[in-house]
Amino acid sequence: MTSGSELALNGGPKTKTTPFGTGKRFGTEELQQLREALEQNTLFYWSGRKVKQFCADFAQMYDVPHCVATSSGTASLHVAVAALGIGAGDEVITSPITDMGSLIGILFQGAIPVFADVDPHTYNMDPTSIEARITPRTRALMVVHLAGNLATWMPLWLLPRNII
Repeated sequence: MTSGSELALNGGPKTKTTPFGTGKRFGTEELQQLREALEQNTLFYWSGRKVKQFCADFAQMYDVPHCVATSSGTASLHVAVAALGIGAGDEVITSPITDMGSLIGILFQGAIPVFADVDPHTYNMDPTSIEARITPRTRALMVVHLAGNLATWMPLWLLPRNII
């Protein structure tokens, strides 16, 4: 609002001159997609046609050989840990300040979560602490970006490359 101009409430010009939406968020195309999903009779089963098509389209779009659909971030992390072949006795370094979803996949695979200390200002893992926790059994580092703070990546790139 420029100085001297009147509010729309008091007869000044309106800021928004186009009509607001109708509130209708979905149309016939979305209803058709929903109908097809419901009619496949496998709504809660991962191998439904819709999910298979989504995975195929996604893999093609990113030019990768495989795509796995998951139901949550927890399931996604579990799939990633399993796909890397991490198993009983292997160690995965991660943050002690995280959602349980970061730990479930590690534990379900029989691996051992190893907690790195966190930086007191960002609450993300301290790269020096990570390096100090690497052992011959360390197989991976699961980085957690916490509360909108990105983890410090550059020191992490200098860690041994045999850690996934």
